[in-house]
Amino acid sequence: MEGARVIELRHLEYFLMVSNELHFTKAAEKLGISQPTLSHQIKILENDIGYPLFNRIGKEIELTKIGEIVRQETLNIQGSLQSMSFQIKAMKELEIGEIKIAVLPGEITDLVSTLCIRFNQLHPNVKVFIETTDQVEMAVLENRADFGIGFHLYPNDLLLVNKLYEEEFYLISNRCDGEEKVSFSSVVDGPLILFPNMHQCRKILDNTSFDIGIQMDPVVETSSIQSILNLVRSGLGRSIVSRTLFEFYDTKDLFYQHIEKPMLTSDVSIVMKKNGFINFAVRQYIKLLVSEIEKLHFRTDQAAIYSLHRSIL
Repeated sequence: MEGARVIELRHLEYFLMVSNELHFTKAAEKLGISQPTLSHQIKILENDIGYPLFNRIGKEIELTKIGEIVRQETLNIQGSLQSMSFQIKAMKELEIGEIKIAVLPGEITDLVSTLCIRFNQLHPNVKVFIETTDQVEMAVLENRADFGIGFHLYPNDLLLVNKLYEEEFYLISNRCDGEEKVSFSSVVDGPLILFPNMHQCRKILDNTSFDIGIQMDPVVETSSIQSILNLVRSGLGRSIVSRTLFEFYDTKDLFYQHIEKPMLTSDVSIVMKKNGFINFAVRQYIKLLVSEIEKLHFRTDQAAIYSLHRSIL
């Protein structure tokens, strides 16, 4: 109605009690307020709505037609509020909920996917959606993801970025040559089994080789880490993979070497919207992610990790 004031929920609560009791004194007793106070509050509600809600017939009252409409809608509102409280409680206790994660294609996808298994065991009713994309920041800005994980993410006025750890890339083979480190230029001396050039690890390799004038020419390209590991086991060639993948898969029968001149590393960061609400399921997943990273003893930025913990409390 034109000029109508905002209706207060407590007035609707009072109205509902009166409509249940159809008696102001009894309703006031149940509400714990005086009968004159209750009558005054109902009068305010009637003024806000613009119509009387009760017909007063002597000491008895009954709902008007408008009162019947207000009662039904008030019951609907009450049901919605109860449903809202139930859903919030369920989400807080991780009985329901969902997580949307944007990740770069590659080893980070494997890390996130592997953690989903553990997270599902802890919270089986929470759905996890993973979007693999080269535009991690855009997925977060467009609300397609609650948070994103990737290489070389940078903060801005809308995005908060926290470094998770520093990723290192290993040269892996099926035999040990006794050397702990190997120069990047010697990596291409033998046959290589690599990820396709759309893979983030491969992009780092291609950029590094271009900078020092070396051509990467793998004998096999595959997006499957299991295929790469099996081909290395067979002796077909060596490969370069992230420490994340090497640690996450059964590689006890394989050997790795640190690459130097230059050393292959990249920062892995998590990105979220600034001042955005972080739902309870997302908080628990991020805590699990950080715990796993710390357990694997990656080169973590403790100040950034502390800041991340504070931001998801």
